[in-house]
Amino acid sequence: MKFTYKLFPDWLRNVTTHVQDPRIAKKCQYSMEQIFCCGLMVFLLRHRSLRSFCLENKNNPYSVKNLNRWLTIKGIPSDDELRYTLQTVSTKSLNNLLREFHQKLERKKILTGQKLFDRHELVSLDGTGQISSKNIQCEKCLCKTLSSGEICHYHGQLLASVTNVSASYSLPFQFEPIERDDVDTQYSKNDCELNAAKRLLVKLKAQFPKRNFCFLGDNLFGVDPIIRMMKDRQWHFVITAKPERNKELFFMYDYVHERKQVLEIVDSKKNIHKYFWSNGLPLKNYSKSETPIEVNLLEYEEISSEGELIYKSSWMTDFSINKDNVKTLVKAGRARFVIENRNFNEQKNLGFHTEHNFGHFGNLPNVFFGLAQIAQLITELFCHWKEGKLAIESIGSKRRYFERLAVMIGCQVLPEDEWPILYLKFDFNSE
Repeated sequence: MKFTYKLFPDWLRNVTTHVQDPRIAKKCQYSMEQIFCCGLMVFLLRHRSLRSFCLENKNNPYSVKNLNRWLTIKGIPSDDELRYTLQTVSTKSLNNLLREFHQKLERKKILTGQKLFDRHELVSLDGTGQISSKNIQCEKCLCKTLSSGEICHYHGQLLASVTNVSASYSLPFQFEPIERDDVDTQYSKNDCELNAAKRLLVKLKAQFPKRNFCFLGDNLFGVDPIIRMMKDRQWHFVITAKPERNKELFFMYDYVHERKQVLEIVDSKKNIHKYFWSNGLPLKNYSKSETPIEVNLLEYEEISSEGELIYKSSWMTDFSINKDNVKTLVKAGRARFVIENRNFNEQKNLGFHTEHNFGHFGNLPNVFFGLAQIAQLITELFCHWKEGKLAIESIGSKRRYFERLAVMIGCQVLPEDEWPILYLKFDFNSE
């Protein structure tokens, strides 16, 4: 299924709606839309810092003419102006812009064929570190003591990303900062992924009350409070289970071995795929006053034709497991790693530089992380367009394509047919 629309002019109207500008308009040379899109260009064109973007494009007539395809600007603002203007943008505004993108995809039914069992939208949850320093800190920084005894100050983020069973894409969905909030109290504590996950789940239900989610996550989220929040909102989950952390669950799994079901399949390469599962197990030992939560446990092993163990893992889920859906559930559980491979790895090591300190005052750490998510969302959509795939394959990689595009922007006025990203066609095949 395909759909085409002129991305940036339509998206700019959303920026005006969601991002408030506290400045006096008459005294501003650049509008908030222009500032915001220049910040987005830093990540979309893979610049290492705000300064490098400004030095390469400021007072460059070619850059101004090319960027005027997106918005009307007189020039490129300085890096300091970008920082001091963007520091007032709220995390909620950035999440609202991400929501606008996904609502367009939902209305056009682009992801309909990509859902689990044609009903449930797969959302992978995971946390990541952002900027860290031993010297620079702000009031919202988290703190940890290194093995050397030094104190490291850092910021973290929890990201929710939409994917599919085959893990062919990962679209940033919403994010929640992991940062100190009660900075004025005497006993201020670090925030954590679990608390951020609780806040994010509440916000997702408020923003997407009718969406049917199935959450993927590592073993950190396999605890009673998180699973209870998902079940109370009628959402589903496929979360990694580990014997060393879920001891009570695996004890019951081994205790009721007579209820354990097994499925063994040999593929064309003579590799053996073994599936073991049991339904209706308590997540932990509950007291009489507690309402127990039951989950279903699934184990999977892949053994080569030579008898070597290739892969082994286990998951807990609320889906009733049977021979018809066990293979699909294993694929869904393994798709969790897409958020690490396609999101965090690309953002840290392949051009987005999210661990670089673009700015460390106001709300800047969260703003720049949000801009990176929007930029990667656009990149992922571009990569699923037939012409976008061909353009990237001709260069060699996504990073090289956008880096070369950044060079061309500053060297010549590009004809409109050289800007395929202006007119995106999103093509998600069931393959």
